[in-house]
Amino acid sequence: MFTRNGLYFIVLFFIFSCSEKLDFSQLEDYRITPEYTVSLTYFKVTPIRFFNPTTGVQESERTDVTDFKVFENSLLRNHLVKVDFDVKIKNEIDKDFTLEITFLDSNSNVTHRFQDIKVSASDLNFEFNETIDVTLKPSLKNTSKVKIRVKINNPNPPLSPSDTSEFEFKSSAKIYIDTGA
Repeated sequence: MFTRNGLYFIVLFFIFSCSEKLDFSQLEDYRITPEYTVSLTYFKVTPIRFFNPTTGVQESERTDVTDFKVFENSLLRNHLVKVDFDVKIKNEIDKDFTLEITFLDSNSNVTHRFQDIKVSASDLNFEFNETIDVTLKPSLKNTSKVKIRVKINNPNPPLSPSDTSEFEFKSSAKIYIDTGA
């Protein structure tokens, strides 16, 4: 077969024939861009929630404001570049609704307002997505609260307070950071 010297020659041939200089300067151009998905808001509303508990009269909207502490993290604040906002809605109620979603800072100033979201009656698989380029809208990083207003588009005929159908709202955000930004 092969002599010992012949074997050394073949091994050395393979080692040197498949090599080229390594360019470690490529590491300087490498950027780490992790993505994180966070849950924002979740709620279920039944028709009874649209009735004033004191008067028993149907109201045409419900508003809720929740804290949003995600941007308190300095890493996110300093390196955030984009946010994908996702909403999923299951509307079992036989009414059309409009949702207004607004991000607010600690003084209740608007940092971002999404386009109105219109959900048809009995739509069980509604989805809405919006991408925000934070480099073009840096005020988004000041968000500390989320305000959601759910409005009934046509209050007639009125809802039944004993109706058990639900309006379910789920939202999340995929946050993109760039450590080289």
